[in-house]
Amino acid sequence: MPKVRVVFFASLKESIGQSEYIAELALPLSISELKHQLANELDNGQALLAKGIQSSIDFEFARDLDVVPNTVNEVAFFPPVTGG
Repeated sequence: MPKVRVVFFASLKESIGQSEYIAELALPLSISELKHQLANELDNGQALLAKGIQSSIDFEFARDLDVVPNTVNEVAFFPPVTGG
């Protein structure tokens, strides 16, 4: 299985207790499936299932139904962002 760098930002990093994790993934899978896998693998990983958690695949915003491709290098998760 490919190894993928998963990065956590802001309060999500605080909740999970680490800024990144190398995950072994059976690709392709959806962002939602990845969130659930990580929720089971990581201490306090349930924070990924909170409402509004955002994600990106190789620096492009992604939604829960988007698929993480076989060619992925990095997936990132972050809390909702507000602008002003």
